[in-house]
Amino acid sequence: MLGQLLDGRYQILQVLGGGGFGQTYIAQDTHRPGFPKCVVKHLKPVTRSPEFLETARRLFTSEAETLEQLGNHDQIPRLLAYFEDNQEFFLVQEFIEGHTLKAELLPNQPWAEYQVIQLLQQMLGILQFIHSHNVIHRDIKPDNIIRRQQDGKLVLIDFGAVKQVQTQLLTVSGRTGATIIIGTPGYMSTEQGQGKPRSNSDIYSLGIIGIQSLTGLHPINFEEDQDTGEISWQHQANVSSELASVLSKMVLHHFKQRYQSAAEVLQVLKNLDSKVEAQSLQSPSFRQPYQASLSQQNSIEYPPASILSAENYSRLEKILLEFVGPVASRLLRQIAASVTNHEELINQLALHLRENQQIDFKKKTMFLLEKPTLLQEFTVKSEIKSNNLPSQESQVISDSFVHQCERELADLIGPIAKFLVQKAVKSSGQISRAEFVQLLASQIPEPQKSLRFQQRLLS
Repeated sequence: MLGQLLDGRYQILQVLGGGGFGQTYIAQDTHRPGFPKCVVKHLKPVTRSPEFLETARRLFTSEAETLEQLGNHDQIPRLLAYFEDNQEFFLVQEFIEGHTLKAELLPNQPWAEYQVIQLLQQMLGILQFIHSHNVIHRDIKPDNIIRRQQDGKLVLIDFGAVKQVQTQLLTVSGRTGATIIIGTPGYMSTEQGQGKPRSNSDIYSLGIIGIQSLTGLHPINFEEDQDTGEISWQHQANVSSELASVLSKMVLHHFKQRYQSAAEVLQVLKNLDSKVEAQSLQSPSFRQPYQASLSQQNSIEYPPASILSAENYSRLEKILLEFVGPVASRLLRQIAASVTNHEELINQLALHLRENQQIDFKKKTMFLLEKPTLLQEFTVKSEIKSNNLPSQESQVISDSFVHQCERELADLIGPIAKFLVQKAVKSSGQISRAEFVQLLASQIPEPQKSLRFQQRLLS
């Protein structure tokens, strides 16, 4: 399917995933300015019988109409199109630029209460909206929640329309639909596991994520009370009795004992929110997960040379990666931009590690506290000069430089590189080489590759 043009306009760029029911792709809309990305969901019916196809068509259209209504919410991807081609069915939805909540929920890295409350409030607002349209998501999990790069808001994705249609179609075709459960173990309530989801099954799943964020534990590691079947978790979290009570009620074993609506939970949280507001004012700014400003999100991947050379930045990022995983790049970029010396940088980074990690981290970063050689000082001063007073040549984006960018980018992300570079040339206007490279680097999803791309072209 790669490179194929669907419906005469959606060109497939990348496979996101799939299974027996179909595939999900990233595509570009060739009929819109700038060829924006979109997500294409593809349903392949299990049989071509006329009766089955007619049922598939009816159910698919119904699901598309539901998604059309849900797309009116700012934190739900919009439905852009749906169509049938060669007796196969396609949904086209808005592509959300950002990262999943899974990238923020790091093992043994619990969140503060105010962060959890903000997470719950945003997600409950979305659930209240979809439940008012008689839609149950049925797969609330960190992988299906994206923090949008543009504004830091949480977006709920993957409403499983294709899966839901396929489940109903299998029942129509004479197979048992009861054995096909939509959901994810660990985040799925008992009634949903039995194929009987309710709206507060989504509330259960969100409560599980809340507990995961407070404890730093994955749901599969939660303890269970052998007598009641309830989750036993409060002894593993630093949490107030008020918030603990809310989360525990969200995840009660029996659905009748839980909160019955998202609005009900929101009202309780509204009263609780003011009690922890003072805590948020005293917490480090970074502890709000990934809430970087737009200027920070679009900044170059290494900090000003007056703090770190590109070489030391790369070395420090690799060390930090060992301790905190994927969050390392953004954590380093944020803190490096706000400190004035190496010692302060190391101390600030250490605050985000567990106590038993801090000593080891400081030992590995001692090289930053060593007195620099004359050659190192000269290199840093040269970088400062080149950053603050760029030469005329560094500002010129020649054809040869564009071709060089295409080659380097293609090495990292493949054939789509040429399209991205040409798009950047058309839309960037009069900018410097560094700004042009930075713009391209923002299209590389892996921080290490992004940094390597910039170093190759700007060194």
